[in-house]
Amino acid sequence: MTAILQMRDLTFKRGNRIIVDHMNLSIEAGQFIGLIGPNGTGKSTLLRLLAKLLKPYAGSVHFGQKNLNEMTDIEVAKAITYMPQTTILDYQFTVEQVVMMGRHPHRKKWQLSHKHDSKIVEDSMKQTGIDHLKDRFITTLSGGERQLVFLAKAITQQSEVILLDEPTSDLDIYHQVQISEIICRLAQDGKTVLAAIHDINLAARYCDQLLLLRDGDIAAFAAPTEALTEEFLQKVFQTKSYTYDDPFLDKRQVIPYSVSN
Repeated sequence: MTAILQMRDLTFKRGNRIIVDHMNLSIEAGQFIGLIGPNGTGKSTLLRLLAKLLKPYAGSVHFGQKNLNEMTDIEVAKAITYMPQTTILDYQFTVEQVVMMGRHPHRKKWQLSHKHDSKIVEDSMKQTGIDHLKDRFITTLSGGERQLVFLAKAITQQSEVILLDEPTSDLDIYHQVQISEIICRLAQDGKTVLAAIHDINLAARYCDQLLLLRDGDIAAFAAPTEALTEEFLQKVFQTKSYTYDDPFLDKRQVIPYSVSN
């Protein structure tokens, strides 16, 4: 199967510090991939490189057979959606207006939205369970509701690849599970999702594959049962952990119990 997204010797430096170090990886379509690793290990930087928001120091990112650097920004936006960790909107936009912003790559300059766009927006709001909020101002929503709005906006963009930077961070359990289940369904419908996730057990519960980063390089890329071993966790996080396969969830779970010296 042809990879939908490829990193070829991908390298990024900030000053003299290497953030992403000669990374090579092929990602096939229709997967929910969890990007995990310690703080400062390059997760957000990698997502921004994959979205063409940062320029590699060396190497390249390919969407299918196309080098991202040879694609226009509009072409990239039609292929790849990026949802940052935090989005600040202080203006009085309604939920429906924010979700409609996801249609921007598909419209010509100054072109108004069509009925087709409105139908896509309506479907995305229903898919994320926020259609009842469509007339509310984004500034009046809770953190979980806002995150659902931005996820609906990402869905509305209708790209094949969706990159999410900590989509469940700082949310209550209900919204963590709700958003994770929506992302799962997107992958089941053929979308390719790569999400930075801090909660290892949440990642193990919902992701098809885990991409573990350490010092700007790939420590492991495998199914949760293979990636989340006590040895790997100690190597990547410098933390001693007990791992087990939960009989109820039928998923690998992790209990950290001590910091390694």
